[in-house]
Amino acid sequence: MPQILIATGNPHKVEEIHAIFDMLPSHDRPHVRLVGLSDIPGGLAIPEPHEGELTFEGNAALKARYYSDMSGLPTLADDSGLAVDALGGAPGVLSARYSGLCGPRKVVDPANNMKLMEVMRGVPKELRGARFVCVLALGIPGVAQALEVTRGEFPGRLLLDAECADPGRPELGRGENGFGYDPLLWLDDAGCTSAQLRPEEKNARSHRGAAVRLMAPRIVALVKTGRLG
Repeated sequence: MPQILIATGNPHKVEEIHAIFDMLPSHDRPHVRLVGLSDIPGGLAIPEPHEGELTFEGNAALKARYYSDMSGLPTLADDSGLAVDALGGAPGVLSARYSGLCGPRKVVDPANNMKLMEVMRGVPKELRGARFVCVLALGIPGVAQALEVTRGEFPGRLLLDAECADPGRPELGRGENGFGYDPLLWLDDAGCTSAQLRPEEKNARSHRGAAVRLMAPRIVALVKTGRLG
C-alpha cells in the first residue's frame, strides 16, 4: 500500500486529515497509508522550509515539493489560515505568525487571537465577515511541480468582544474544541463558533474537510495509474 506523508508539525492538522479520510465512503477512500513526520525516520529533524510565497497555493506547493524531496515519499502539504474581509484578506498566509511570537501553540494562538480582536475592535458585526481557507498540494519526489492542488473555504464572521464567553478576554472567544482562530469564527447557520462544533461536525463542513474531499479522488486516480506506487 502506498504511503503518503502529511507534511506538518501541527498534530491537530494530522488528526483532522486522518479523520476526514476515515469519513469518506469506502469506495471513495484512497487505499494509502497516511503517515506524519513523527512516523518516518528523521522526519521531525527535517528543517522547516521558508514559507515566502504570497498565496496559500504557493506555500502549499512549496511545502509539498520540499517535503517529498526530503522524505522520498509522496507528500500532502497544507497551507491554511484566516482571511478577514475588512482586512483585505489578512492575516491570510501569515495567520500562524500574525502576532510575531514564536513558540508552542498554547502561547502563540492566544497572542494571534488577541492581536486580531484588537485590530478589529470597533468594526461592526455586518463588516466582520471572515473565512478559513485551506489549500492542499500533493507532491512526489523529483517532480518540480505539485501534482494536484485543491482549495476549501469555511465562511463565517468574527465575534464581537461582547459576544465572547468572557468579554474581558476576547482572545478566548467561545468554545473549547479546535485550535487557532476557531473560537473566534461565528457560524450563523449553526448558532455557534467553529470551536463549539463537535470534531465530526467540523470535519463535515470545514475548509480542510472540503479540500481533502476534493483531493481524495485525485489520489485514487494516481494510485490506479501507478504514479503513487
